[in-house]
Amino acid sequence: MDKQAEEYKRLKEKHSEEILFFQVGAFYKVMFEDAIKIADIAGLKLMISGEVHSPVEVCGFPKSGLDKYAGRLLRKGFSVAVCNQVQNESGLIQREVSEVIRCQKA
Repeated sequence: MDKQAEEYKRLKEKHSEEILFFQVGAFYKVMFEDAIKIADIAGLKLMISGEVHSPVEVCGFPKSGLDKYAGRLLRKGFSVAVCNQVQNESGLIQREVSEVIRCQKA
Protein backbone atom coordinates (compact mmCIF):
# COMPACT_ATOMS: atom_id res chain seq x y z
CA MET A 1 0.00 0.00 0.00
CA ASP A 2 1.43 3.39 -0.94
CA LYS A 3 1.75 6.40 1.38
CA GLN A 4 -1.42 8.09 0.07
CA ALA A 5 -3.48 4.97 0.72
CA GLU A 6 -2.00 4.66 4.22
CA GLU A 7 -2.77 8.31 4.95
CA TYR A 8 -6.32 7.86 3.61
CA LYS A 9 -6.87 4.88 5.94
CA ARG A 10 -5.51 6.84 8.92
CA LEU A 11 -7.85 9.78 8.25
CA LYS A 12 -10.76 7.46 7.49
CA GLU A 13 -10.44 5.92 10.98
CA LYS A 14 -11.28 9.35 12.43
CA HIS A 15 -14.17 9.86 9.97
CA SER A 16 -15.61 6.38 9.64
CA GLU A 17 -19.20 7.60 9.21
CA GLU A 18 -18.42 9.96 6.33
CA ILE A 19 -17.27 9.50 2.75
CA LEU A 20 -13.72 10.91 2.71
CA PHE A 21 -12.80 13.25 -0.17
CA PHE A 22 -8.98 13.17 -0.15
CA GLN A 23 -7.20 15.95 -2.03
CA VAL A 24 -4.29 14.95 -4.26
CA GLY A 25 -3.09 17.97 -6.22
CA ALA A 26 -5.97 19.37 -8.27
CA PHE A 27 -8.20 16.34 -7.64
CA TYR A 28 -10.13 14.64 -4.87
CA LYS A 29 -9.80 10.87 -4.54
CA VAL A 30 -12.13 8.47 -2.78
CA MET A 31 -10.62 5.08 -1.93
CA PHE A 32 -11.38 1.58 -0.69
CA GLU A 33 -14.92 0.81 0.51
CA ASP A 34 -15.99 4.44 0.09
CA ALA A 35 -15.12 4.30 -3.63
CA ILE A 36 -17.10 1.09 -4.10
CA LYS A 37 -20.11 2.59 -2.26
CA ILE A 38 -20.32 5.86 -4.14
CA ALA A 39 -18.96 5.34 -7.67
CA ASP A 40 -22.32 4.56 -9.28
CA ILE A 41 -24.29 7.00 -7.11
CA ALA A 42 -21.92 9.88 -7.88
CA GLY A 43 -21.47 8.94 -11.54
CA LEU A 44 -17.74 8.27 -11.16
CA LYS A 45 -15.67 5.53 -12.75
CA LEU A 46 -14.34 2.97 -10.26
CA MET A 47 -10.70 2.07 -10.92
CA ILE A 48 -8.20 -0.28 -9.33
CA SER A 49 -4.69 0.93 -8.51
CA GLY A 50 -1.83 -0.25 -6.35
CA GLU A 51 0.01 -3.54 -6.34
CA VAL A 52 -1.42 -6.84 -7.56
CA HIS A 53 -1.27 -8.31 -4.05
CA SER A 54 -2.91 -5.23 -2.44
CA PRO A 55 -5.26 -3.51 -4.90
CA VAL A 56 -6.85 -0.18 -4.00
CA GLU A 57 -10.29 0.79 -5.30
CA VAL A 58 -10.28 4.46 -6.34
CA CYS A 59 -12.56 7.02 -7.95
CA GLY A 60 -12.06 10.76 -8.18
CA PHE A 61 -12.94 14.12 -9.62
CA PRO A 62 -11.39 17.59 -10.14
CA LYS A 63 -11.41 20.02 -7.21
CA SER A 64 -13.82 22.21 -9.16
CA GLY A 65 -16.43 19.43 -8.84
CA LEU A 66 -16.50 19.43 -5.04
CA ASP A 67 -19.96 20.99 -4.69
CA LYS A 68 -21.41 18.84 -7.46
CA TYR A 69 -20.24 15.50 -6.05
CA ALA A 70 -20.82 16.37 -2.41
CA GLY A 71 -24.35 17.45 -3.35
CA ARG A 72 -25.05 14.16 -5.13
CA LEU A 73 -23.98 12.20 -2.08
CA LEU A 74 -25.82 14.41 0.41
CA ARG A 75 -29.04 13.98 -1.56
CA LYS A 76 -28.59 10.19 -1.26
CA GLY A 77 -28.12 10.38 2.53
CA PHE A 78 -24.32 10.30 2.81
CA SER A 79 -22.17 12.70 4.83
CA VAL A 80 -18.81 13.88 3.47
CA ALA A 81 -15.48 14.74 5.12
CA VAL A 82 -13.32 17.02 2.94
CA CYS A 83 -9.59 16.46 3.42
CA ASN A 84 -7.42 19.22 1.93
CA GLN A 85 -3.69 19.53 1.37
CA VAL A 86 -1.88 22.08 3.47
CA GLN A 87 1.75 23.07 3.33
CA ASN A 88 3.51 23.26 6.69
CA GLU A 89 6.25 25.75 7.62
CA SER A 90 8.99 23.48 6.29
CA GLY A 91 7.23 23.14 2.92
CA LEU A 92 5.98 19.59 3.37
CA ILE A 93 2.49 18.73 2.17
CA GLN A 94 0.15 17.39 4.83
CA ARG A 95 -3.53 16.59 4.69
CA GLU A 96 -6.21 17.40 7.22
CA VAL A 97 -9.98 17.30 7.26
CA SER A 98 -11.10 20.89 6.88
CA GLU A 99 -14.85 20.38 6.68
CA VAL A 100 -17.50 17.77 7.45
CA ILE A 101 -20.77 18.15 5.57
CA ARG A 102 -23.54 16.13 7.17
CA CYS A 103 -26.71 14.95 5.55
CA GLN A 104 -29.74 16.50 7.25
CA LYS A 105 -32.30 13.76 7.78
CA ALA A 106 -35.91 14.86 7.72
